[in-house]
Amino acid sequence: EFIRQGWSVKKMHKLMMLSSAYRMSSKIDAVAETKDPLNKLVHHMPIRRLEAEAIRDGILAVSGRLNEKMFGPSVMPYLTPFMEGRGRPGSSGPLDGDGRRTIYTSVRRNFLVPMLSAFDFPVPFSCIGKRSVSNVPAQALTLMNNPFVTQQAEFWAKRLLADNNLTDSGRVHAMYRSAFSREPDLKEEADALKFIASQKLLLDNDNLKAWTDLCHVMFNVKEFIFIP
Repeated sequence: EFIRQGWSVKKMHKLMMLSSAYRMSSKIDAVAETKDPLNKLVHHMPIRRLEAEAIRDGILAVSGRLNEKMFGPSVMPYLTPFMEGRGRPGSSGPLDGDGRRTIYTSVRRNFLVPMLSAFDFPVPFSCIGKRSVSNVPAQALTLMNNPFVTQQAEFWAKRLLADNNLTDSGRVHAMYRSAFSREPDLKEEADALKFIASQKLLLDNDNLKAWTDLCHVMFNVKEFIFIP
């Protein structure tokens, strides 16, 4: 098939990605699990984590800050006060990288973006044939404490609250559709509304902060960074 398609790698990639094997669900069948517990016969798709760039781009897309413009110059990475050393640029880029996709973020070998590094962004000192995929505490801590993530959570909350046609229940449904491409079940909806109510009590009825906190929670749900 590769030869028949004129040795086109792109066409071969398309063929594989549109195949039933690649599009298989990660839901495990009980009978198949009994016969093939290690999934050697590939009876289901393994759960995969998104790459570092896709996680950052996904956060921007959900918050509404993603700049879909193509091409153009790269964006200087955001430099924290702790990022010091030889070759430090004279000025820092914006925290959200002007909303540009991660592919447009300039790569400075001595000043790598901490968030991307936490999610196994390749170290640009040598050629990397295959990325490592880890699951370490630093990743959860990044989603909890990184200023970019908290900033985008607030942008997302402001976008939700700006739509006066949405009820609180409607906002929860909109969040699940944006973050997980599905509707919440009854328990998830009830838990989210209960969380908003409890946060308002703690925050002197600060509606924006309460919804920002819920948006931040959504970014930290495993379903956001793993492909089921």
